[in-house]
Amino acid sequence: MGTGRNAWQAAMLATILVITSNAMPQEAERTDGTAQRVLNPRRTSGILTERLTRSQLKAWQSILEIALAEDGEGSPLYPGLSALYHQVDMSDYEIQIEISTQRSTLRAVGLCRIERHTEGVPKEVVLIQLNLGMIDRAAASELNRRADGLIPFVGLGKRERYAEVLGHELAHVVRLITDPGYRDLYRERQALADSRSDDVQTIGRLTRLIEKPAETAETEIWRELTAGVEPKL
Repeated sequence: MGTGRNAWQAAMLATILVITSNAMPQEAERTDGTAQRVLNPRRTSGILTERLTRSQLKAWQSILEIALAEDGEGSPLYPGLSALYHQVDMSDYEIQIEISTQRSTLRAVGLCRIERHTEGVPKEVVLIQLNLGMIDRAAASELNRRADGLIPFVGLGKRERYAEVLGHELAHVVRLITDPGYRDLYRERQALADSRSDDVQTIGRLTRLIEKPAETAETEIWRELTAGVEPKL
């Protein structure tokens, strides 16, 4: 997900070249001098928020107020986005959420990544990272228009921007948990990134293949979020 095809791919490429196979550390929310983690020990699959601090959890809940909003009859206001969320949340996979407010230029606005855990029973965990600081500073301008016509974030408020990025990353996760071929592409690109490969051509090719379905989903989500609203640059 990004502010446009070129900007997005540049940010994504920069991000995957600097991340490691471990989860990125989160800013600690300190009260009484200790980091307070919000844990939910009752669930081991679906969308989990145990890595979030109290303030991050509050931000996450505000995003869900948009993503899962309903009309007066209880129907989703944004059915495509809601369906993606529920498909991921009802899966048997462990999906961890991380949130950052940093504005580092090496961060993409969002990230989906496979983590390999070897402690205890070996397993794969899917990480969704939302970089709210980068989303806030992303420009919605004609310069960032993608080949499919979408200008990411145009016409959206703050929380709707976050929801657009969440939808993009959820689309990645749905493919990862349902399409073995897509999962293989993801693993291949991640292996190149983790090994600090300088094969930019291959990384770029894999990125295009991986991003295409997520960008398609993102466009539909943007249309839902802006329905009845005249976009303004």
